Amino acid sequence: MKRFLYLLFILLILISCSAEDTAEEFSVVAVDFPSFDAARAIVGGDDNLTMLLPPGTESHSYDPTPRDMVRLSESDLVIYTGGPSDAWVDSILSSLENPPASFVLTRQVELLSEEKKEGMEADEHEGHDHDQHEIDEHVWTSPVNEMTIIRNLASLLETINPEEAVSYEANAEEYIGKIEALDYEIREIVDNAPRRTLIFASRFPLLYFVREYDLDYYAAFPGCAEETEPSAKTVAFLIDKAEELDVPCILNIELSSDMIARVIASEAGCGIRTFNTLHNVTAADFHQGKTYIDLMGENLDVLREALY
Repeated sequence: MKRFLYLLFILLILISCSAEDTAEEFSVVAVDFPSFDAARAIVGGDDNLTMLLPPGTESHSYDPTPRDMVRLSESDLVIYTGGPSDAWVDSILSSLENPPASFVLTRQVELLSEEKKEGMEADEHEGHDHDQHEIDEHVWTSPVNEMTIIRNLASLLETINPEEAVSYEANAEEYIGKIEALDYEIREIVDNAPRRTLIFASRFPLLYFVREYDLDYYAAFPGCAEETEPSAKTVAFLIDKAEELDVPCILNIELSSDMIARVIASEAGCGIRTFNTLHNVTAADFHQGKTYIDLMGENLDVLREALY
């Protein structure tokens, strides 16, 4: 809390010292990759679009910098998830005398609560009591949700920046069409698969995904857990499940250690694959301009291997 108050103090100083004669351009700040990708697809590029979360950074432990706070204060629109990982955004925006418009992903769709699945490690860190039904913030992992997010964001952008409304609408419809095609491919894979269960050796930020496609799962931790080292009991449970279900591969999520996955895979005699949840991307993927479509598309091969 002391660190956050200090950063707010720095924010006020930096804002007061910023040049007032800067040319005004319509600017959008996206806190994380899902927000950034949605905005980029609609506006047709990343000019005057900033992603605060550095590529390759763990989103759940990120602390905003004073410069981040200035960018938020100077933007026309802030897009963010609206969950535990970026709760600091609300605090910053509420401290501003004239806050920018905002778009919150978790306010666009029906929310699910994180759940304590059989065998899952309890998440005991401060402020995360899962008996209180903390929301699962990873709404974009369902392509159906993502289409709603794109459609709603385009509508807001058209209102804020009407000069580009026609372009925004066209870009949004084109992107939604690509997501629809992706959704169809996923359903084809799942509907014809002999298996229905995925096993994750890490956090599980894919509740919306498995609910959308009627899949089952087991995992080491809930989606927003800070812990990364499960107990021996949890590891043993996942090994037993992998052997019982004869799964072809154990899944790990991006930007996380594969140490536990290697242990489980070795004991169960199966492979390891990475399933991208898109909360953030590697620096290489970001600089290559990879999109939601690209990264979720890469998951198709992983899904085929895991379910067949």
